[in-house]
Amino acid sequence: MHVIASFEHSIYLELAITALEEAGIPKEHIYAVSLQGRPNKPKMFDTIHRSDGVSLFDAGTALATALTVIGSSYGFILKGGAILWGLIGAAVGFIIGVLIDIAHKKKKKANLPSRDKITEVIVLVACIKEETKQIQAVFWEHHAFGVAICE
Repeated sequence: MHVIASFEHSIYLELAITALEEAGIPKEHIYAVSLQGRPNKPKMFDTIHRSDGVSLFDAGTALATALTVIGSSYGFILKGGAILWGLIGAAVGFIIGVLIDIAHKKKKKANLPSRDKITEVIVLVACIKEETKQIQAVFWEHHAFGVAICE
């Protein structure tokens, strides 16, 4: 049987492994692997096949629409005409909206804790069927993210 658990790379992982060794599980039956973090930064543009849920164009398109209407309306009384001032309003609105989105994403990212340093560790323990409940209890007691038992 195999008992598999995932942990945050922390002192609780070390305590869980130590508790397993004290419970009589040999070191040779305990295998821990640290997962690597994402090697590259997320891409800026989404495609039809992949999306991360972050868009920089939402506020840009909304402001471009609003400033196009305002620019076209005032374009009837300004020199250059409604079309020219509508295009200027669209460009200015889009640029301002994208800058607002970028600033908002940077501020939101700065407030989140960094996940670059924290990785998960997968622990695999080979054991007999009678030991699985005890090993599972040790993992849950030491704050495992998840535990699975495989035959």
